[in-house]
Amino acid sequence: MKRLLVALVVATSLVLLASPCCGRSLQADADKVLANKDFVESVSPKPDDTLSEFLERTGKFDMFLRAVRHFKYDRALDGKENKPSCVPQAPRVCFLWYCPPAPPCIPSVDEEALSKEDGPFTVLAPTDDAMTAMIDKWGKDLTLEKVLKDESLSGKLKDVIQYHIVRGAVKTPNMVDNAEAWNTAESPDSLPEKRFASFKTLRAGNTTSGSEIVVFKDENSGKIRFHEDCVDQAPPSAEHGCALQAEWGKCKEDWMQGYCALSCQRCTCDTSSEACEKEIIVPDIELVEDDDALEVTVHVLSAVLEPPERFEIPTPPPPPPPPPPVMPPVYVWNPYTHRQEIMAEWNPATESYETPEDPTSGVDPGNSVQYTYNYVWDEESGQYQYVMDTIQG
Repeated sequence: MKRLLVALVVATSLVLLASPCCGRSLQADADKVLANKDFVESVSPKPDDTLSEFLERTGKFDMFLRAVRHFKYDRALDGKENKPSCVPQAPRVCFLWYCPPAPPCIPSVDEEALSKEDGPFTVLAPTDDAMTAMIDKWGKDLTLEKVLKDESLSGKLKDVIQYHIVRGAVKTPNMVDNAEAWNTAESPDSLPEKRFASFKTLRAGNTTSGSEIVVFKDENSGKIRFHEDCVDQAPPSAEHGCALQAEWGKCKEDWMQGYCALSCQRCTCDTSSEACEKEIIVPDIELVEDDDALEVTVHVLSAVLEPPERFEIPTPPPPPPPPPPVMPPVYVWNPYTHRQEIMAEWNPATESYETPEDPTSGVDPGNSVQYTYNYVWDEESGQYQYVMDTIQG
């Protein structure tokens, strides 16, 4: 049995989505947050728990777990191998009343699917109350089952789930240490002052931004807050992405002002910021199995993090293709001039060899032709030149 280390940190927001139409209030939401917090803390992890088993036993994450299983992330997060799918060799063809047995299929595993080898993982797990509040915002009378059956809403939910899974173990002490180290780091004037930590999620893409979760340390309470609107957007005329611009020290240039908020550390987080309402308020709970460990860090949220807007990462245009190689001319020995003459030259317009004008035209090739050979002094080159003259017989 695999040894699973789950560090469970219950994270929530003191301000939950208050909706007069649903009869909620800020005080009722705060009471619900504390109730979920106390309940999760009271559940004792078992030594042989997988991540799914532990979340399922708490009874507070059924909707999140249902979505994770629907998008087939659960086996990797539980430290299990993905189940292979069956690819049929050929279609089954029936003749009149006879149907032959189904042809065998070849097991196939999706190479792009999340695998346990991609671990360790960090999971931001919203409670059922948080998932319900999010779905209520998407439409009236919506349920999780309706969302999963709708192609557009299912894609939107998958984007949310991906934004709540991080490759790598991100624990509360790591966040605090990173924030403190970055706040005290000595950076050159050309580089941005580091104020927060960011971590890549499964939403990561090679051509778009908006895949990072951003965390701040609250200097007053010492708690960790999530920033939901800190994202890179490159200037319209830029040919390179924000990460390279920050690395090259361009953040303080006039044309960079208002852009590249993440890479240039422009985001701020305070108690009045609506983008920083969700915070971690409970210390770690660890679960350890036997054997080798797959490390999974879980931060339980009472409100779902909204993925930020995506922006295209500019890339420079490809360099022009190299010029075509110069084709060498074709030479042949000319017995009349006693030297190598060009027999054919490459014409790039027609992309073919063409024969130049015959250098011996006008010379009678008959036996009556006689040759004289002389060395003549050339004043320009300062040396003798070999000259052949023809004498007509």
